[in-house]
Amino acid sequence: MNEEETSHLPHCTIPQPTPSWLQGFTPLLQQARWFSNNDKNKEALTLALAEYKRQPSLEALEQAFDSHLELEQFEQAKALLKEMKKLGATAAFLDLQKATYYFITQKTSLLKRYVKQVFEHKNQLDARHRAFLYFLQGSVALAQNKPETIPFTQALRYSYLLMPSELGLCYLMRGLIRLEQESYEAAYRDAQSSVRAYPKNDDAYYLRAMAGYFSGHLSHLLEDTNRVLQSKEETIDATSKEYMRKIQNALPPEPLVIDKDFIAELYHQFYGELDEVLDTPKSLSDCVYTLTKERLETILENALQKSVAYLEQAFGLLKQPDLPQKISQIKERLQARAAKDFTPVCLRLTTPDCTALTEETIKLWQEDIGAVFDALQTIYDAVIEETDRLVEAYHLPVYVDNKKQK
Repeated sequence: MNEEETSHLPHCTIPQPTPSWLQGFTPLLQQARWFSNNDKNKEALTLALAEYKRQPSLEALEQAFDSHLELEQFEQAKALLKEMKKLGATAAFLDLQKATYYFITQKTSLLKRYVKQVFEHKNQLDARHRAFLYFLQGSVALAQNKPETIPFTQALRYSYLLMPSELGLCYLMRGLIRLEQESYEAAYRDAQSSVRAYPKNDDAYYLRAMAGYFSGHLSHLLEDTNRVLQSKEETIDATSKEYMRKIQNALPPEPLVIDKDFIAELYHQFYGELDEVLDTPKSLSDCVYTLTKERLETILENALQKSVAYLEQAFGLLKQPDLPQKISQIKERLQARAAKDFTPVCLRLTTPDCTALTEETIKLWQEDIGAVFDALQTIYDAVIEETDRLVEAYHLPVYVDNKKQK
């Protein structure tokens, strides 16, 4: 197919470097899959058929088959199964396409039958098709009211081969099961992954709102509930929207609440610089040279400054006139605590000669650095204690440990 023949075809710009889920496909099929991922199935179908005309292949037929299904052109999709067989498709490949057909047309008994058949010779499938097989296996279990997270976990092993829309759906399905099982923290993580993979799916925001509320992650609640309430997706029914209204009504009126996201950010402010330092060295000698007592003292000083600044900014939303005085007192108490619990331990840390390290010197250094890290943890605990004081002083609601506490 020359340039003149392709100039009239739909076109999109594929980002570079080419995403892993597009690698291995011809240029036309890369664009077809890109369109398919973005719900532009007519364009995807046009490109798939053009690619098949240029160079007949199972990949082109499969893309055309999927596009027909999404466009609800079921007879046209079924007709392509014969063409696939003529091109030498394996029994596993054909049965997987039939399973996909019955998944889209919601014929559960036939879906179950063909998924079972594919599993009998799944060794004929490549990794990408095997991932989709696991997704279908999980869907069968859901349809039979026997939800299992394992099939979706197996599918996610091949996440680099799945389209973002497929990846988002795997996380969503597993997250919904975990939500039903009251594994709220795991469900929230899946919701976050689903939103990142495919932010167009409103169901992912429903999952994040529900799991977030019950697990103590409130940062996205208002955004998520509003999105679900405004959604026109068929999967978002009246019951789902009623749940969102209940969550909104239960949200605290205070401009600041203490939830897991607040604590995670406070932790990051305190330990962020140390984490970066620990991630940098590549060898023991690098660690020894990097983690000197002077550097560790600077790290603690910066950790306290960032933590207190974060508390000052966050609690500043309350507009309490006595906050500056309380923040000043917090600084004094934390500095005193550091002088008492951290400085003496840090002063005992010696930097051994890295050109002549022995087992004994390494052991002594590890003991000393361990004591320093323990002292850092003590200071961080003091930061949490000061946060608790502010929470009590201003009577803020706390959403931690899967429940609301006053």
